[in-house]
Amino acid sequence: MALWLYLHFPSLQLDAMYQQAEAQTYPLIIVHDKQNEVVQLNPLAANEGIKVGMGLGTASSLCAELQVKPYDQATEQKILKRIAHWLYSVTADIALYPPNGLLIGASSMLSLHHSLAGYWRMLSQHLERLAFNYRYATGYSPHAARILARQGFNQISADKNGLIEQIKKQPLSCADLDTRVITRLRKVGIHTFAELLSLSLSQLSKRFSLDVVNYIGQLTGHIRHHVTFYIPPEHFEQYLELYHEVSNSQYLEKPLLKLYKLLEHYLRLKDKTASELLIALHQRDCDDLNLSIIAAQGEYKAEKWLQLTTLQLESVVLNAPVVGITLKVQRILHKYVQHTDLFQGVKGHQSPEELVSILTAKLGSNRVKGIQVIQDHRPEIENQLCEPLSAYSSPCTESTLRQNKLRPSLLFSSPVPLQEQITLMPYPERIMTGWWDSHQVIRDYFIGRTESGRWLWLFKDHNQQWFVHGMFS
Repeated sequence: MALWLYLHFPSLQLDAMYQQAEAQTYPLIIVHDKQNEVVQLNPLAANEGIKVGMGLGTASSLCAELQVKPYDQATEQKILKRIAHWLYSVTADIALYPPNGLLIGASSMLSLHHSLAGYWRMLSQHLERLAFNYRYATGYSPHAARILARQGFNQISADKNGLIEQIKKQPLSCADLDTRVITRLRKVGIHTFAELLSLSLSQLSKRFSLDVVNYIGQLTGHIRHHVTFYIPPEHFEQYLELYHEVSNSQYLEKPLLKLYKLLEHYLRLKDKTASELLIALHQRDCDDLNLSIIAAQGEYKAEKWLQLTTLQLESVVLNAPVVGITLKVQRILHKYVQHTDLFQGVKGHQSPEELVSILTAKLGSNRVKGIQVIQDHRPEIENQLCEPLSAYSSPCTESTLRQNKLRPSLLFSSPVPLQEQITLMPYPERIMTGWWDSHQVIRDYFIGRTESGRWLWLFKDHNQQWFVHGMFS
């Protein structure tokens, strides 16, 4: 029989909130709207005598500083999918049991980890990074593992007889059966699984519905339990709910670092880097504020991503307090090794790609450009702005720069009329080109020195008028 592992997250919505150090001084409960009872609570609320299942009125009377948040099942289901996606990188055969449970096929992973203890050690270490409270148990059927985990068994065992004995000790109220069926079973004196399992399937089929027979058959392994496994998309996305609303963007660094550490661990396991991230700042009663963080060479370290984000946050103005953050990877790259010249030595700790990433985060992508040279004799066309670092791969740049041309370091965007006396150098250069388009050029270029000592690059056009086109440094 296959061995199954079940993970139960009793306080998934509460644990998903980012709890700052000062926030630990406030008791907090999660209340179910329809049932009007406490479903989750933090330790400070428990210290006030509040318990799960208690009504909101009773809980409020026990603590004057109690903070209340409504239970959101849809939020828990989203978080559950993110946990499954997180675990999928280290284990296979994961099934979702919304809103707060995961079923994992453990048998298929034992051949890789050689022992159940080694497999659980690896899985629990990976799970601890998410900082969620969870209960766990193994069983030789999905129902058995689910029952023990939800009851807080918290043991990993492959002892079949021992696991069956533990199931028999559990009350019938923890079974995944309709409450009316459980009530009928209690009326005939069946209160525990030991009493229920003592009956044969033929006896149960005579007095109860087919659902009860199928459930017991699946619990004992006599009837096959069909499981639909989760297939996650190939991307990284994490949501973090803030415990307190944040109105100052500088206070977002700590929760962002928590998300970036998860991203770093994910990229390490994939042996990849990310080149573009999308951060959505969820503002109260306002549209989300989206930030695109770009690392030109690809990055995986949390500290590097936080540095780029901090630079961009300096120019961000929040329209409303931030209540949550979503981090999503837009582009993932394979890792590559930077090749450096052994004889040139170390030029610095920052690569050109890193410099471009920092400037882009500080100034904006529309203000950071490169310069490229194309095959055209007209200076104003030969030099063009381009995307940063893209000129390195231009096929005509190197051949153009090899030509022995004396060009100024500062080229004006458009020539300006000459307004002062100059002394010309005896090395003119004639440019006659552009007859194929509407920008024909007939110019004689010279290098001239002004009376103040400036060196200018100037030309005389076919109308014998002089213009300054650039300046030498």
